[in-house]
Amino acid sequence: MLASSDKATLAYSPPTPAGPPVYTPPAPDHHTYAPPQQGYAQAPPQQGYAPQPQPQSYPSQRSAAQVGEEYRAQLFAQCAAGVHQPTTKYGVCGIITAVLCFPIGLICLFIDTEQKCDRCGIKL
Repeated sequence: MLASSDKATLAYSPPTPAGPPVYTPPAPDHHTYAPPQQGYAQAPPQQGYAPQPQPQSYPSQRSAAQVGEEYRAQLFAQCAAGVHQPTTKYGVCGIITAVLCFPIGLICLFIDTEQKCDRCGIKL
């Protein structure tokens, strides 16, 4: 068994830190690349800087009439593809019948309708 004086000398003392490890960069002409994996192409090492991007030329300014004409052409192209913008118009007879003969008149109102495309004007 140890005496109390022996216990005091055996007390734990933390190790003194030696400081952070010093970083030594590799030599500038020495490249360390991992060997390429099989099945993958190895890219050559890049030298210098990336090429400067070429300045982009912006399209010439268009007049408001040209922009409007292109927009209208796009809308008509949608109609040609079958994507119409339908609107429903109710006839005068259907409206009068719906008011005078209320419950049954609604049937007449929905029968007396006309659907047209707002853009091209054809009946749907």
